[in-house]
Amino acid sequence: MTRLTATEVARTFSSIANRVSAGEEIEVVRNGAPLMRLLPPSSPPALSIADWRELLADLPAVDEDFAGDVEAARASLGEPRSAWPS
Repeated sequence: MTRLTATEVARTFSSIANRVSAGEEIEVVRNGAPLMRLLPPSSPPALSIADWRELLADLPAVDEDFAGDVEAARASLGEPRSAWPS
């Protein structure tokens, strides 16, 4: 883990943010004492636009019966219990 002073982090925050986003863990110290740790996010990033387009391209084509299928599926669920379901 990289150790940097709070002053170094403040002066180069954008660069530090990029490093952490790339997976590096940084410990920030003040007067030699640990102040905080900067860690990369624990969840994976959202889909990229290219991945989203690829996902959409792989979906089956919508046929003429699609609207009727949606209406039939909705009818099979019955009336909603509340206008604001949780």
